[in-house]
Amino acid sequence: MSSNGCLSDFEVTEPLPNITWDLGRSFAGNLPVQREGHPNDTLYFWGFESSSGSLTAAAGENSDAPWGIWLNGGPGASSLLGLLYENGPIHLNPDLGAYENPYGWNNLADYFWIDQPVGTGWSTADATGFVYDEDQVGTDFMGFLDNLVKVFPSLKTRPLHLTGESYAGMFIPYITKAYFGMSDPPVNLAKIAIGDGTIGSEAVYEYLPTLTVMQTYPQLIGYDTEVFEWFREQEHLCGYDLNLTYPQDGYFPDLQLVYPTDPARIPDLYMKKRSLPKSWRGMMQEGRRRYGSSSVRAKDRANGIQRQHMKRDLAGRANGTIDPWYGCFLYDGMVDYALNFTYPWDVTSSFSGIDVYDIPDALNPEIPMDGSYFFNDPQTVAALHAPTSQPWVGEMEYYPFLGGADNDYNDPSVECVFISIFLILEACQHDAQADGLPYRASN
Repeated sequence: MSSNGCLSDFEVTEPLPNITWDLGRSFAGNLPVQREGHPNDTLYFWGFESSSGSLTAAAGENSDAPWGIWLNGGPGASSLLGLLYENGPIHLNPDLGAYENPYGWNNLADYFWIDQPVGTGWSTADATGFVYDEDQVGTDFMGFLDNLVKVFPSLKTRPLHLTGESYAGMFIPYITKAYFGMSDPPVNLAKIAIGDGTIGSEAVYEYLPTLTVMQTYPQLIGYDTEVFEWFREQEHLCGYDLNLTYPQDGYFPDLQLVYPTDPARIPDLYMKKRSLPKSWRGMMQEGRRRYGSSSVRAKDRANGIQRQHMKRDLAGRANGTIDPWYGCFLYDGMVDYALNFTYPWDVTSSFSGIDVYDIPDALNPEIPMDGSYFFNDPQTVAALHAPTSQPWVGEMEYYPFLGGADNDYNDPSVECVFISIFLILEACQHDAQADGLPYRASN
């Protein structure tokens, strides 16, 4: 779709499968990100009106009416997953039927769910057009927004709320950085909000919460209190038993990842390419490698014997010392235990064969987070003006940042805690200048 497409080119007018109620007016399609040399790089959006005519207003109208954008993370997760399973107007039943979500965020404001970075979900990218760092994510997003406000002119001046979760904790700060770096940004960014975000160092967002995850989902370790106490001790030895509250009383010590000391671990290899899988597909492949393609669930194995072996292994380690095999990579220890002794995940999910969010006992019956049967229905593809050159994928192995199949998640960008400090300074300067006040940020 060209950047100067008419509003009618994007309006969703055809019926959608299993949608038996009035969805209201919505618009969907792809818009270019305007990256030089990559005309096929686009972002896909699906936007909903909160009231009749609210999205089709002319430039300068509805200037006080907020609008919002939702981003999922991954990296490589389609934001349309959030639409179907979290905050959109359509939700799916365990039997894959659809029902209306009365709490959809489009009831509060005009809202857009956007697949990004390029190549995610229904967003497109040529062979060399993937992003190479987070700054490119921000630049692409500004190029997309510049085209979006050409289709919906009122959005240029209306207050935008940029929201997201998970790896959007990386995306949103860099998008905001790109916004503040422009003398004439395409939109009026009012607020950002990040839920359960990937923010800060790897120790903070992945390893520090490991024990909390096990307390929430004890089935990960087979409800074994002895195993839990071993992890609790390791948490303390690694300095991860911190109370992250606001306001905080005093300063936190720097959290350092202590690497394994066991000679068999080859620490250099561990640092460059983690030996335990981080992706869903990697977990599934590792499970099949260990147990065989026909034996991937705990119930198919002699778990009683294996758990007793693990208990002896834990009990035999010296108390009061950091484990030499895992170091302070506690999340890896938890995943390794689950892969070996409990295997609690649903292996039928289309998320590359395994869905780490689909843990038994959390919901009954489980709601399969798989929108592919809905989005890849030819009726849906046609109605939503989706590209026919590629199927919609909810979660993909995304290889940005000059990574590749052997080096995914290799994001070279500065951790977002530093970007957040930069944004606070920029926002203070922006507000002060808007009020006609002098402002100078100290080093």
